[in-house]
Amino acid sequence: MLSELTSFNRNRLRPSVTVEKTIADIYGKERTDQATGCLEPKPPTRTQALDAARAAAEAAIAARTNDYARGEGALIERDERLTASADACHGRCFGFEEERATWAAPRLALGSAAEARPGYNSMSKSEYLEDDATLKAKVAHVARLLKMANCPVVYAGAGLSTAAGIGDYASVKPLAQLGGSPMLAQPTLGHRVLAALGRAGHVKRVIQQNHDGLPQKAGMPQQLVNEIHGALHDPSNPVVPMSGNLRSDLFADLLDCEARADLTIAVGTSLCGMNSERCVATPAAKAARGQALGAIVVGLQRTVMDERATVRIFATIDRTFELLADAMGLEVPPAAPGFFRPAVLGDDAAGDDTYVLCGLRYDARGRRCKEPNWALDVRDGAQLVLAAGPHAGARGEVDGTDREGAPKCRFKVRLKKSATALHPWSAPLGLWHLQAAADATVAQLPVVNPPADDDTSEAAEAVRALVAAYAAGE
Repeated sequence: MLSELTSFNRNRLRPSVTVEKTIADIYGKERTDQATGCLEPKPPTRTQALDAARAAAEAAIAARTNDYARGEGALIERDERLTASADACHGRCFGFEEERATWAAPRLALGSAAEARPGYNSMSKSEYLEDDATLKAKVAHVARLLKMANCPVVYAGAGLSTAAGIGDYASVKPLAQLGGSPMLAQPTLGHRVLAALGRAGHVKRVIQQNHDGLPQKAGMPQQLVNEIHGALHDPSNPVVPMSGNLRSDLFADLLDCEARADLTIAVGTSLCGMNSERCVATPAAKAARGQALGAIVVGLQRTVMDERATVRIFATIDRTFELLADAMGLEVPPAAPGFFRPAVLGDDAAGDDTYVLCGLRYDARGRRCKEPNWALDVRDGAQLVLAAGPHAGARGEVDGTDREGAPKCRFKVRLKKSATALHPWSAPLGLWHLQAAADATVAQLPVVNPPADDDTSEAAEAVRALVAAYAAGE
């Protein structure tokens, strides 16, 4: 540096250009008060946010479609097919094995030598697609089995939401998240068909590995969804880390589904050895003994469960569910023009008082009861208590709403069970929970208001005891 200073040459200087910028220019904000110079962010409108989310999803899907068209990583112009047993290509097809013999093996769409989920019991990242005729034939059998089933269950993995722009772990080219957050994602056709199946009684439970709430945004009733690995829109059910423990009540429901399910449809999941996969493996094992209809596996990549499935489909979930809706004669509503808003809240112009639900058939503890004599207040500033989950008893309050209108709930929680200090933590309360409360369709609400001082009911005393126990670290 010293040599550069001593060799300074004025003739080598170049003219400079000065560009004046305000803080508003740098941070992309607009000056709203010329007198005080205060800067305020200009948040996107609901329509702008939704349009941006859909545009990002469509761009990601288009890029993925172009990869298929180009055969990125694979030589699809050679019509390369999956070389595997008939069971691995199509499933065991109990009762229609002769028809199975006429089906073409799935075609390689994207090739990869990498493992889909390193460290787990998974197969390669290569992706395959059915011929159209074979796909339609397989979906017809899925529809027939669904109509026969007494207790059909759907086991959903990350692949269900990739078409909504939420990235997964196992894809050759995983889709990027919208704006870095799945909160912006909106339901796809697959979610809307799934919700229609639930409303029509053709799905008794969705075991949801994802945290995004997209089935509920599509209209799936909350009581049919078990978010076994946690939820982004339920403060009582925080996302469970890979080494964490499942919520005991949700795990009990999973075991009940495993015992009762006679047909499970696994969609968009690697089936690589998770504990929750028992609801897929058990019906498949029962089908081999003639005691159930079995398991259906839908996805682009191979899994270790393929040879045990009754039907194995290599296709995108949206396309598969589109054909399934036609085969089942379902009425599937089009994509909503705006964000999900439950009937209990009315229209957007109804005001803040719509966030007070009166005459609910729940007690002060948030447990369903017969008498409609309780109210839930989730307006801005309302005080809350977590009524379930690992932080049951934590105190908090509503801090406005997010862009979808969901109450933002802020609590003081222990990040570890052994910790003494409480830390701020927040999560939105999905609006579908309010509809479930109004309809009394769930046994336990995620949040309640602190009971009034003059409420001496057993349920109110239970809430006070819960709060005291959590504060004491019990």
